[in-house]
This record gives sequence, structure tokens and C-alpha cells, in this order.
Amino acid sequence: MVRKTPGIAATAVMLLSLGAGGTFAQQRGVPAVPATPAAPAARGAVQPPQLLFNMTVENQTRLPLTQNSVTTPNVDLQLYGDGKNIIVATGTGANFPRLFFGLCKGPCGFTLRDRNNYFDLRGRANIKFTTIISGFHRVRPIIRLVDGTLLIGDQAEGSVADYHPYQVSFSECRWLRLDPVRGVTLGGNWVEPDLSKVDEVGYFDVIPGSGAWTEGLAVEKQPAPPAGGWIAVTTFELWGLPVSRN
Repeated sequence: MVRKTPGIAATAVMLLSLGAGGTFAQQRGVPAVPATPAAPAARGAVQPPQLLFNMTVENQTRLPLTQNSVTTPNVDLQLYGDGKNIIVATGTGANFPRLFFGLCKGPCGFTLRDRNNYFDLRGRANIKFTTIISGFHRVRPIIRLVDGTLLIGDQAEGSVADYHPYQVSFSECRWLRLDPVRGVTLGGNWVEPDLSKVDEVGYFDVIPGSGAWTEGLAVEKQPAPPAGGWIAVTTFELWGLPVSRN
């Protein structure tokens, strides 16, 4: 004679009841507990910036900064404000040649334009430069958009103690319009530029240099200004992504 085990029978009845209840709930339209959603796919890694240019200049003769001074291949120089009075200071030390802004009679700066590519300055794009300054002068980034708008960033760097390297990320800047001739900011509203296609990139000093001019002497023959107001920059690099002009 087969004996029935009460515990097993009770368990079987309970399981059948639960199964029937679940089926009944589904038939009545009661939603089942949703499955745990799958983890979203990982986002693609942000493309790291590339070195788009490393500005180099001649180191033979102390002369104003011109297109002929620039030895970086495939770039065009554009001067802004009183940029014609930026000097290429030459020498044999570690910080030569350097660009010296102390003889500018007004705000001054410049940009470089790649002949083959626009610049994509989104994400981690940045400029790197090495500078020493005097007084309240600072190095600020400037960009020219494809529609011709010239903008200056609020990020500013420089040390009076010694030459130091700096990095400014474009995504962290706030921008104001800049008058290309007078070198002054225009309007009080911040501009949110499209950084995916930028035409020119450079840097700017919003304060005139402290140099005292001697009438009749060419700018390259003017004496160095006293301590008080200038910037001097020895290296300048642009990091971002190229966008073909074709």
C-alpha cells in the first residue's frame, strides 16, 4: 500500500494554486511584473583631439610679426587690433624665438588659418601656450567663425614670475564679439558659437603695451619697454579635429 506524504501533497497544491492564479491574472489583463531592462549600450568614446598646428617663427632677425615670419606650413596669418606692432624677438636661449606684445599701442593679437581645413573645437579641443607677462596683461584665446564673426574668450592666463605652460579649453570659455580693428569687445551679451567649424584661432592681449616709442625708429628697432605691461609667448599649439574645406 502506497502511503501519501502530507507535506508533498500540500506543496503540490500550493504550486498549482499559484500557477493558476498567475494564469488567471494574465487572462484578466493584470500586467505582469516587467523584466529588468538590459543595460544601455556604452557610448562611443569621444574622439581625442589632434595637433592641428604648432606655430613656429623665424629666429634670425628681430622684426614685426608678418606672414614671412611664420614658418608653420600651410597656414595664413591674420593680425587684429594693433597686431602690426607684435615683435618676433630672436635669440639663442630656451625661450627664443618669442612673440612680444609690449610695443603694441592698442589691444593686439593674431590668428592662424589652415589653408586646407576648418577647425572642430568641440569637446576637449584646446590651445596650449607658454608665456610670461608683466602687470595685469593676460593671454586670451580668439576665434573667427566661418561667417566672419571674431570672438574673444573670457579665459585668461599668464604669470609674472616665469615662463609657464598653460592650456585653455574652448568648451570652458564664454565668448564676446571683438572689433577686429580697435580690438575692443562689442556688446554685453555672451555669444554661444558653433565650434564645429571655426575658420581661425589665435590669442589676444586686451591692454596696450607699456613701450615708449622713439620717433623715426622702425618698430623692430624700438627699445624694449620697461616692466609694467606686456605679454611674451614662446610656444603656441592648437588641438582639435580637422574639417576639410573642400
